[in-house]
Amino acid sequence: MYTQFIIRTIHWQKQMALLEQKLARVDLNLLVSLSVLLKEKNVSRAAERLYLSQSAMSRTLQRLRDLFEDPLFHRTSTGIVPTEKAQTIEVLLPDLLQRLESILQGDDFSPQSCDKHFSISLPSLASHTLFLPLVQSINNEAPAVQLSEYSANISSNKSLESGLLDFVIHIEKPNDAAFIATSLGNISLAVFARTNHPLAIQQQVALADCFTYRFLDLNVREDSGITLTNPIDSILLKQGFKRDIQLKTSQISTLIEVLKSSDTLLIAPSFFANSSPYKEQLVSVYQFEQTPSNMVELFLLQHQRTLNSTAHQWLKDKILQCSL
Repeated sequence: MYTQFIIRTIHWQKQMALLEQKLARVDLNLLVSLSVLLKEKNVSRAAERLYLSQSAMSRTLQRLRDLFEDPLFHRTSTGIVPTEKAQTIEVLLPDLLQRLESILQGDDFSPQSCDKHFSISLPSLASHTLFLPLVQSINNEAPAVQLSEYSANISSNKSLESGLLDFVIHIEKPNDAAFIATSLGNISLAVFARTNHPLAIQQQVALADCFTYRFLDLNVREDSGITLTNPIDSILLKQGFKRDIQLKTSQISTLIEVLKSSDTLLIAPSFFANSSPYKEQLVSVYQFEQTPSNMVELFLLQHQRTLNSTAHQWLKDKILQCSL
């Protein structure tokens, strides 16, 4: 037994020596560049993110191709598309870079000196209420941090897993143990209209009154094969109502312009009317009763790979402070 142990130990030491020799020839900065390229899928934008010239970024891409002996990306009219090899690496990179950062960072995290880039996805209707206060808070405490906001997606698990997103604010709690969900609380709903809408001057408005008009809705991007019932429709169905939707759009500015110039209505979180760009233009004509069955719970989602990251924990605390 002891002889076998010695043999295994010697074999392991030889393997480690070969691995160290191989890794010694690898520039770790190349992995960072590859991570950015996989996120941006555009050489020019990747160069901007890394503060490199276009030619320097192209040379970096060539070095990556030589390192992995694979083209990694194919050019298209809209950018670059990762090869199967690059997609395989993309799954492994976030966890690897996170672990490297933990080793290098240790316990010396300071918001003032943090220059990380974070990506967050959240519903557009919550952007002014949640994201703007978050940006202001971070600008004061961590001026070097970079933030990117993405519109809500029905399924963001893949983006969280790949590292494209760091946090997601979503109405659905994932079943996969790889994702951690923290409740942001329940939000109440209201029906909104233009300030001179007929319902705005009506003394008492019942929910049934609202359904004599057509509705607008914000379109949420869908992933192939993913379906999700809008919680608003579920709440209405319990009360015997179904919206007649005139327009669905992913552009909130378009939605507001149509709402301001027609008799259409919008069902949205109650806080939506208090958002600074709209509070003078819209009015709540009906407020849903604030019972559990009439409210929608929001969750802050993250992948378990970020759990031990001090920087991510700091940002998570900031999001929770700014939450509804």
